[in-house]
Amino acid sequence: MTRSPLILMNDWVSAMPPRALVETALREGYDGVELWLPSESSARRELVAAIDETGASASLLVGSVESDPEAHRRALALQLDAIGAEGIAPLHITLHAGRDHWRERDLDALAGWIVAERERTGMDILVETHRARMLPSAHSSARLLERHPGLRLTLDVSHWMVSAESLLQDQPEAMALAVDRADHIHARFGHAQSPQIDDPRSPRWASAVEAQWRWWDLVVDRLRSEGRRPTFLAEFGPSDYATPDPRTGLPLGDPAALNRWITGQIRARYASGE
Repeated sequence: MTRSPLILMNDWVSAMPPRALVETALREGYDGVELWLPSESSARRELVAAIDETGASASLLVGSVESDPEAHRRALALQLDAIGAEGIAPLHITLHAGRDHWRERDLDALAGWIVAERERTGMDILVETHRARMLPSAHSSARLLERHPGLRLTLDVSHWMVSAESLLQDQPEAMALAVDRADHIHARFGHAQSPQIDDPRSPRWASAVEAQWRWWDLVVDRLRSEGRRPTFLAEFGPSDYATPDPRTGLPLGDPAALNRWITGQIRARYASGE
């Protein structure tokens, strides 16, 4: 059985409602969408209907703006409960969770709660590796992951490159642990000073691009060895993630075009596997 990758379109640069987003993704050659959980119940029901009618895959993003740890957890819990109540069955739920400045005991409490929610709900709840959140760098994340073996990841290496101001070549143990825990990949090339390269096709960025491919290769190989289908989100985004033209503020590279490009690259690189 082949395990070609499943690739999702992001909703970062679109204000489309769920049905239009799903239809656009399929029309542009994606397998489905990854989007922030809609705040309105009607939009959630629209998403469920669009998935059912088209057969598209969908993953959800869930986050909290609360800085207080308990209020933060409650906000996440309400959203997870809403997913179950609306009958949404996402591939993954990726949490933008925690704050990098919290005390260790608060980070541990949130990590333990997330693991317990995975077990309670049966949903594939992942935590994104992301600056300013609970997993902001390779070295600090490794300590938390070691203490919480049930914590699973959506891997976005670009954030850790910026945190470390490197291509993470000097942190092999931390990266090996992240690869072992990663069940989903946010595919966007970054470098040591930015989470998004302006044009990853330029030879200027070859070393940074290849470094990220190597991490992704390891995740894909592991998932396939477990009999699982690799999943990616094409995640190039707008300014100021994209380098902006200083005169207009518009991105120098077209995020939609770059997402189509990286989708083609992923499909070619991981065309099949047993």
